[in-house]
Amino acid sequence: MSLQVNKESGTLYHPVFLDIFNDIPGGVTVKTNRFPTATREIKKGALLNADAASAGLYNVIKTVKVTAAAASDATVLAVEPADHLFNVGDFVYTNLKHANKIVTAEPATLHLAVALATGGVATGAVLYETATVGTATALYAASAILRDTIEVRDDKGTLLENIFAGAVVRAEVDESMLPYFVTDQQKTDLTARIRFS
Repeated sequence: MSLQVNKESGTLYHPVFLDIFNDIPGGVTVKTNRFPTATREIKKGALLNADAASAGLYNVIKTVKVTAAAASDATVLAVEPADHLFNVGDFVYTNLKHANKIVTAEPATLHLAVALATGGVATGAVLYETATVGTATALYAASAILRDTIEVRDDKGTLLENIFAGAVVRAEVDESMLPYFVTDQQKTDLTARIRFS
């Protein structure tokens, strides 16, 4: 006799969302021009930021996790996930000393090469995008979560401009199922609306 309980009625969500309490009526428009040419889709569960300059336009927030400690003179960082969203020219905050410009982003080999010495980065550190070198402030504050996976390039690799998508503003999510990593600050940004389990 099995003690497993299978849900047979009600709404069933992707494992990212344990429960969705509220989303944005009519959805949002997601900017698609900030990713490497190899990026074909943005996965559900990605954090979004409401663009301050354009109502209804949202930016996808970029993060990676360091998989191997880097010394103070290292310029190459081993990171995950393999399909990270960082692009050459983006700035990534690596520690209390530097926000570094990315020279090469190699998703296939799980590495980011940065222009400056990193000052040492620990295994497990979650790195996030900043506006420029020398700042620790994240480029975007989290304000919602992408409800469904969206395609940003077609089969021929052509960029699809500003994709319409659903955005969740109140929910309970399984953090271990998120496709991209979340910083403590991003959790704080969402604390009144999103519960991380």
